[in-house]
Amino acid sequence: MTVRYAVTFEFATRAPITLRGTVAGGRAATCVARATKAAQLALKPVGWSSVVCCLLERLDDAPDEVEDPVEG
Repeated sequence: MTVRYAVTFEFATRAPITLRGTVAGGRAATCVARATKAAQLALKPVGWSSVVCCLLERLDDAPDEVEDPVEG
């Protein structure tokens, strides 16, 4: 599966930082692990207090567009 993700590192005294992107994996847990690792490598957060990883959308399982019967 391929998913869009957002990973946010939150800090006690600083503004949060977020990375968004896409990642592929066989299961949701694999996608979360890969997204979190990509965010750690890209953002290099130090002293974070919490991490939030959201899988926003599955890209490979999106239904095909259905033709609108009104517009033909």
